[in-house]
Amino acid sequence: MNRKFIFILWAVVAWIAPAAIAGALGWKSIWGSGSAFADYLIPVPVAGGVLHLPSFIAVSLILFTQPWAGRLGGHVRGILLAGTLIGIATLLDLDKLQLAATTDMAGGRLWQQQPLGLFVVTDCVIAQLFVRMLGGRWPVGTKEWAVSLIAALTIPAAYAVASLKADPRQQNPFVYAGAHEADTRGDEMVFYYSKLPLGSDAFRQAASSVLERHDPRMNINTEDIAILFYDSLASAQAQDKRGAKYTVCLYQDGTATMWNPGSFDCFSKHESFSERLDKAFKTQDTSLPQDVRSWLARRDACVGRKPLIAPAGMHMDNQEVRSCNPEQAERMRQDLLRKYEGNDKALASLR
Repeated sequence: MNRKFIFILWAVVAWIAPAAIAGALGWKSIWGSGSAFADYLIPVPVAGGVLHLPSFIAVSLILFTQPWAGRLGGHVRGILLAGTLIGIATLLDLDKLQLAATTDMAGGRLWQQQPLGLFVVTDCVIAQLFVRMLGGRWPVGTKEWAVSLIAALTIPAAYAVASLKADPRQQNPFVYAGAHEADTRGDEMVFYYSKLPLGSDAFRQAASSVLERHDPRMNINTEDIAILFYDSLASAQAQDKRGAKYTVCLYQDGTATMWNPGSFDCFSKHESFSERLDKAFKTQDTSLPQDVRSWLARRDACVGRKPLIAPAGMHMDNQEVRSCNPEQAERMRQDLLRKYEGNDKALASLR
């Protein structure tokens, strides 16, 4: 058969096949709208077809340099098989696979709309049908088959193993699933999935790094934190506090950390500094200026509070530390005394 005719036949089949497959699967164009069929047929930079050119050219060179002489001749199909596997790996949704390998989440759609992977797969598979026409041969011995198979599998397998080992989710027994504020200002809920038996000694020991990461004493915005742990990543991502299997309560004011099985309310029976400050503000004389009322509220909220001491080597900055700083409070008082020099009622309240 004439090699020119074979090339034309190859070009037509190889170029149209991925566009037809993408169109049949309902893929969108690279711009995210319309069908991929027409988009993948056009080999210019503004269309998806331009992404087909590298694999089409590379596979065409492999195919039309046939027959390869000597021992290399038996490895052509192995090379094309390796290309097929690389294309399949590109089509896989690696995020979903990583979640399936490192958490309890499995199933769902494991493929993604990846035109490069589709082009490589179709080119390499279709090229297998043309090798014989161009004088290429099948591997004739066990050794050739073995070398081809090793070439096709070793690199992707080694990459997959190395990626899993390097994935922090594989090393870390906890997966962060988000956080949001609770109903009261200064209260926050944080959600984690755990691969460890919740409540076990191993869990409590490993969780120390999580608790350190969310230490409210180092947080200017959050005073009370509920860390909710789940044995299902999907449940943790749903952030439904009722489904938590274990809860750890952290408090900025020095209240001891609380470890509780199940979903536990860390907030309703504990008064944070912000709540104490708000309560003190509401008790002030409403006829006083706003900033004077705020200073008086800070003074009253700090009465009887044990000073917060930062751990060695750490800088502590939070709402209570700022509000109950005696030097800062005195500077503010002096500023207010000057500001309201003619307001006897305000001056009396500040003395």
